[in-house]
Amino acid sequence: MLQLASRRILAAAATQPSASSSSSSASAAVAMKMSTAAAAAVVASSSSSSTSLPTYILEAPMPTITKLDNGVTVASVFSNNNASGSTYTTTRLTNCGSRYDKVGGEAALLASFLGGIVGREHISLPSLTTSLSTSTSSSSITADQLSSLKASLTTKLSNANTSSYTTQMMDHLHNTAFQSSPNGNSLGNFIEGTAESIEKINVGDVNGAMANIAGGDIVVVGTGVGYHDKLVEEVYAAYGNVVAKSSESSGMVKSNGGGGESSPFIGSDVRIRYDSHNTATIALGFKGVSYTDPNAMPCALMSTILGSYTTSSGLGKNVASAMCQEVADHELASSIAAFNLSYSDTGLFGIVTTAPDNKLDDLLWYVMPNLVRLAHGISEEEFVRAKLSLKAQICMMYDGDIAHGEEVAKQLQTYGRTQSLAELVSRVDALTMEDVKKTASEVINDQDHALAAIGGIHELPDYNWIRRHSYMLRY
Repeated sequence: MLQLASRRILAAAATQPSASSSSSSASAAVAMKMSTAAAAAVVASSSSSSTSLPTYILEAPMPTITKLDNGVTVASVFSNNNASGSTYTTTRLTNCGSRYDKVGGEAALLASFLGGIVGREHISLPSLTTSLSTSTSSSSITADQLSSLKASLTTKLSNANTSSYTTQMMDHLHNTAFQSSPNGNSLGNFIEGTAESIEKINVGDVNGAMANIAGGDIVVVGTGVGYHDKLVEEVYAAYGNVVAKSSESSGMVKSNGGGGESSPFIGSDVRIRYDSHNTATIALGFKGVSYTDPNAMPCALMSTILGSYTTSSGLGKNVASAMCQEVADHELASSIAAFNLSYSDTGLFGIVTTAPDNKLDDLLWYVMPNLVRLAHGISEEEFVRAKLSLKAQICMMYDGDIAHGEEVAKQLQTYGRTQSLAELVSRVDALTMEDVKKTASEVINDQDHALAAIGGIHELPDYNWIRRHSYMLRY
């Protein structure tokens, strides 16, 4: 049903001037934290308008939620219409991402040990694990296991250094933008550490990171075919012995919405020059907003307006985004994409691109005005098309059992509740051009930036040139 919903919205969008957006903006499309009453008011006001929400959005399923005595949250969105279907379980752990690393890389090693994927503020597992239980023999990592995991991670990093400059530059962008934190942890930590830091990690570092995970840091979501009561029993068997310490008391970072002090953003850049390379990869970012910031949804829309483009897409200059049209028309880059990343206390907003080494000056000449003009107003056609595209992206976040489970787990940990599809779509409908202009003025217009670049960057303008072009001169 949700897949059909996203297709219907995309079909409507096809009648407007087309727009493109990076997947990172979809992952940050959920907006600010609101009370249940306020959320209901948003949906009600939208439903009473001339363009009320369709049934397939209003009737999208909501999860059943249970909280265990030790703080573990269990949610499920089961559909038992087909008894032969599969059950999917997603476990999301907070208070254990790379920003909490003390050495550098222990969160990545812990994620590998548990069979999951590390993020900057969480670890995602595709199933339940008994390794977090204090009553099992597998609840701590051994020296032999650690040695094997360190070797695998070091090999992975060495391969990434030659194959994925985009990933590297996003890591370096965080590293230069967030060099410190008021809570003693830093979003600037490399997400999987470095070869040097991994070598220094010992068994106590990884086991200490695992021991710091409390019941309040665990959310389990079941999707597909199954029964909620049975899932609760399975979760209790796996995580019932985890200490019942709250995320807040165990050092969980508070968001801006909760009054916590945010990680300071430092205008800076890091440039890794290789004159032997004929291309360059550049990540340019401004201080964004947290998950619960009121400007979260406008930032998601801004990212959709800027869009994305690759030469392999076949669209060429027919791509919808005005910025991407200019990049394609002048053949300035092989790929470019806007991103909007939110964290518990801050965020990053910007673009990442790969371009020929002799076109970097021209590329920034066209990109910077497209960023700045968001603060001064865009065409009505661009605005309407971007809103349709963003609503389609939101529907796609719920498309498929695995994706649905991951989104529910994320919402429970970042907002403390789940948001209905109707609420999210209503919030997009409620956005105005003034919301975009106001947010862009705060995020982009005359603001410091952070930059990370690698490759043939001899033509890349210096920091002051880019800073000067973050605003318009009007006389």
